[in-house]
Amino acid sequence: MKALSGYNSKRGEFNVEYDNDAEQILAEMEFKDTDTEVEHETKLQVLRIYSKRLDERKRRKNFILERNLLCPDPFEKSLSTEELKICQNYKVFMRFHSKEEHKELLKTIIEEHRLVKRIQDLQEARVSGCVTAADAYQFIEQKRTKEAEQGGQIGISGKTLQRPNFPKVELGSSPRNTKDTPTAIQAITSTLEEWDISDFEGAELLSESEIKLCNEIRLLPPHFLRIKQTMQSGISKGSITKKSDAYPLFKFSPSKIDRIYDMLLEKGAGQA
Repeated sequence: MKALSGYNSKRGEFNVEYDNDAEQILAEMEFKDTDTEVEHETKLQVLRIYSKRLDERKRRKNFILERNLLCPDPFEKSLSTEELKICQNYKVFMRFHSKEEHKELLKTIIEEHRLVKRIQDLQEARVSGCVTAADAYQFIEQKRTKEAEQGGQIGISGKTLQRPNFPKVELGSSPRNTKDTPTAIQAITSTLEEWDISDFEGAELLSESEIKLCNEIRLLPPHFLRIKQTMQSGISKGSITKKSDAYPLFKFSPSKIDRIYDMLLEKGAGQA
């Protein structure tokens, strides 16, 4: 990286220095015995200006070397592309901090960014019907996989969420540890691609067609039962006469409500 930046460590100089043309103002300047007092003072002023430009060049060079900016930052090696962009945006403030202060600032900013992103992921998981840690992890990994596929990436990036391997779990239960055997890995990969609520609490109360629908729209049995009961009651009372009437009643996407509404109509809900 030093070679690419044009820095010669043996000479302690850059091939192209900051304000590289500063010496040109002295190229044709010469002090003569015949100089008038004004000419002499003007030339001295030029020297003072040149000296200040050299001081600024030296200050910038020392700043680069003291901050070790010519070498890759070990801290940045572990960051994602998005996090690297954040760090780049904050480099403009580097001159106002000591090396330690700026490093601490970046760590705090990245930690905050990760926490906010984590909260957003969990909020999305909750809105999508996840009620346990296992559900949330599964939802987030599916989201990461889809984002990676859309970005033209192969597989799940090593910088995506890392978690213990979770088997199927019931609502309210805790995930159990599994060994990283090929069978376990295949099971997890299959789980990421398919949504199966057959072993979840409340699934025994659903018909086969209802379980199939929950798998397709990725909805947990307790949520489906609550939506179904509320919609059946609303349809029978006449407060729900079309799909959009049910949207404000639930914190789920309209597409899921539409599917449940269609299923209820197919089963005869609302018929006299």
